[in-house]
Amino acid sequence: MSLGFDKNGKYIFVKEKYFKAVKESQGKITSVEKSFGAKYDGKRVKVVNEKSGLVDGQYYVNYSWCEKLD
Repeated sequence: MSLGFDKNGKYIFVKEKYFKAVKESQGKITSVEKSFGAKYDGKRVKVVNEKSGLVDGQYYVNYSWCEKLD
């Protein structure tokens, strides 16, 4: 597993990874998080820096919630 985004890589947001991270940190997934995950699942992520990217041009996502495309 990578420890950050590759600046030249292409990534998509993966709701299952997001839900797992939320559940580990908060213990449960709220309806807001469910909606966010469902809406942006599979969307392309624009890399901002090594640890974060933008989905839909406005929402920051952590690299651990994303998957690199080949």
